[in-house]
Amino acid sequence: MMRHSLGIRHLSCGSCNGCEHEVNALSNAYYDITREGWDIVASPRHADVVTVTGPVTETMRDAARSTLEATPRPYVVVAIGDCALGKGPWAGAAEAGKGAVAELGATVWVSGCPPAPEAIRAALAEAARSGELRELDR
Repeated sequence: MMRHSLGIRHLSCGSCNGCEHEVNALSNAYYDITREGWDIVASPRHADVVTVTGPVTETMRDAARSTLEATPRPYVVVAIGDCALGKGPWAGAAEAGKGAVAELGATVWVSGCPPAPEAIRAALAEAARSGELRELDR
């Protein structure tokens, strides 16, 4: 069942900012996620969904986990982009993590480098409906 509103907290965990540009596009007049009653929130305490971009680097791992601890349950973690799936250009680097699925338990994800805003929007809709494990390709 689709929620009437959705608070989205975004975490950049060592990305190149390509995925952030696509996430930010969701707020422009063309995609306008506010029509769905969705909003990007400044505090994890107001979030229903936590989106993660980047490989979850060693320096961001603890901060990301602290954010999840501050997020009220139930919440859904959405991994956005190839790096967040542990398969981007930095996959295997010592400083890079294994991605949001392995590191933070993301249950919804969208691949791409970067994924299109339509794919990110579809992943958020999936998170709002159920949070079931499912890949949404671009």
